[in-house]
Amino acid sequence: MMSREFKAGIAVILAAGVLYWGIGFLKGSDLFKKGIDIFAVYDNTEGITKSQNVTINGFAVGKVSDVYFHPDNSGRIVVKMKITSDYPITANSLAEIRSADLLGAKEIALILEKGSVLIEKGDTLRASVEESISESINKEVLPVKLKAEKLLSSLDSTINILSGFLGGEMQSELRTSFSNVNRSVLNLSTITDELSAYMTDNREALGSATKNLERLTGMLNENRDELDRVFNNLATISDTLAQSNAGAAIRSLSKTAQRLDALTGSIERGEGTLGKLVSNDSLYNEVNHAILSLDKLLEDIREHPGRYVEFSIFGGRDKEAKKDE
Repeated sequence: MMSREFKAGIAVILAAGVLYWGIGFLKGSDLFKKGIDIFAVYDNTEGITKSQNVTINGFAVGKVSDVYFHPDNSGRIVVKMKITSDYPITANSLAEIRSADLLGAKEIALILEKGSVLIEKGDTLRASVEESISESINKEVLPVKLKAEKLLSSLDSTINILSGFLGGEMQSELRTSFSNVNRSVLNLSTITDELSAYMTDNREALGSATKNLERLTGMLNENRDELDRVFNNLATISDTLAQSNAGAAIRSLSKTAQRLDALTGSIERGEGTLGKLVSNDSLYNEVNHAILSLDKLLEDIREHPGRYVEFSIFGGRDKEAKKDE
């Protein structure tokens, strides 16, 4: 039989083995899983630590087994990864450190590239670091921030200009302008009220006027053909006048009027026969006297025709002459 001490020793050894395996598992190394170790060198690991996942398209294919400084003392950091998946990974793939969740956890995502050469134990992959969320936000927000600063600066300048513009006499003028605008609005309101009252009081008259307008419109529609004919005739007359050289006729009429005006002026000044007849009273009197004498002569001829007409038949003229003597 085994002694109690032997059993206790075996239990301690088993516990130590389990503890060692557990610590190694938590550190990313699984003693019962086979795999290959590959490396990637970074200038900044963005907080990557042991036991964090190595993924392909979000699926875990291994874990980070160690993180340490490069032996060349350049400050670069070497990340050792243990790949436990049999999925073919090309040697020119990219190992990119990126955020695994919104809480800031990191992982290494393998971005596969086309190629025929697969990775082998001890290979070093190309490395890159994904832009962090804060950096992305800063890049998006920075242009907006710059525009906002320019806008605030412009607003500040505008406010200063307006402050200077609205001071002194301009402020008084603006108050006067606002007062005038207010007065105009009140007047407009009064006019609107008066117009509303007028329309209310004359609703029947407005209705009658509307009916008359409708009747007139109907009459025009009924006589549309006749109106078209009249308008066509007017258009024809206007075209005829336009083609008849009315300007020349008007100019000729103007010259005739000028000549007539000159003729009437000459008559008024007593020039010419007609002017003397119009302006000279003696000529008028003489003509009048001649007319009266002619009238008396005609009367005398009518009453004593024998004095002027010779009758040779039967000696009639001699008897009449003797009788008159």
